[in-house]
Amino acid sequence: MNTDVNVAKFHKEVQEVFAGHLDSQMRLTAQNFIQNALECLRNQVMATAWNQRDGQRFDYRNGYYRRRLSTLHGLLDLDIPRCRNFPLDCWAIFDRYQRRTVDVDRILRRAYLLGVSTRGDAELAEQVFGGALSHQSISNLMKTLDDDLAAYRKQTIADCYQVVYIDGMYVHMLGQERTAVMIVVGAKEDGSKNVLGFCVGNGESCDDLLKDLQNRGLKTVKLFVSDDSGPIRAAIAKHYPEVSWQYCAFHRLADLRRKIGQEPYRNQMVREAACIFRCPSKPAAVETACGWAKRWKDIAPYAAQCFLENLSDSLSFYELPQEWWRRIRTNNPLERMIRTLRIRLRPMNCFANAPAVERAVFGQLARWHLLPGLTQNT
Repeated sequence: MNTDVNVAKFHKEVQEVFAGHLDSQMRLTAQNFIQNALECLRNQVMATAWNQRDGQRFDYRNGYYRRRLSTLHGLLDLDIPRCRNFPLDCWAIFDRYQRRTVDVDRILRRAYLLGVSTRGDAELAEQVFGGALSHQSISNLMKTLDDDLAAYRKQTIADCYQVVYIDGMYVHMLGQERTAVMIVVGAKEDGSKNVLGFCVGNGESCDDLLKDLQNRGLKTVKLFVSDDSGPIRAAIAKHYPEVSWQYCAFHRLADLRRKIGQEPYRNQMVREAACIFRCPSKPAAVETACGWAKRWKDIAPYAAQCFLENLSDSLSFYELPQEWWRRIRTNNPLERMIRTLRIRLRPMNCFANAPAVERAVFGQLARWHLLPGLTQNT
């Protein structure tokens, strides 16, 4: 028995040969099919068979020209039929100047939205579909989202969102130091959430965004939830002056932890402060906060004073029904979404301009089905 032959390696080599043969046959079949379809299309336009004289003839055949088309089966070299007097319209197979089929474009867009950079997406296209593709072509390919984005920003918002979360994240853009993406998420009574809008700008200003949402139908909001951002609070006070604002309890506790520093009692002090937001009522929370202050004001006076300052802003969630409390006392639902969004955008590194940022963010949100009024195909 010959023990020198590596059976597993031999099987792998045979499988690679078979896969290569299958790929070439599929590419040849697809090329012949498209070629025959083009010939049938020209025959239909001619209204006369080849080399026949007939009074019904509409035009004359005029040879072919070469064209390459990227498909799911690889790069195909096609002979495109020509007519003498009128150009042959191949709309049933591909559009004029089209170099890739619709399925190829859809896969490349999907790969980009899954976190592949434009250059990585171009390399993927060359390896899978054959033919070189520049990273600029991938960027141009994403411009097909502009119409869907414009339609999304014009649609009417159903007035059913009682709680609205606002937060933002910073991205890198050429020539800009602090480019922020501000996102607004609305929560319905059943707990489901939708992204109502987003904007790209310098800093955390969301004044125009809230004004646009108000004009589109966001009226009867009962509570806004955000961190202690000055521009966000100013925009809320301007457009929704009668709506309560909830300062995220998690951000307040995180600020308390920073104020305490590396003291050995930090964890215990923060743990006891967190119990304030789990009380069964607002009066009980105020009473618990007073007891907490008595225990810690002599040990960490500055941190305790900063934590108690405007504490009622973090207790606004008690104004809503109890089943809402756990979901709205913090901004964590939006924070988790932004964390995932940041991971997806990180491979894209630096964006050329604001529209490029908007397309990337819109594509991710649409892929997660968080945008109201958009179908899965979008």
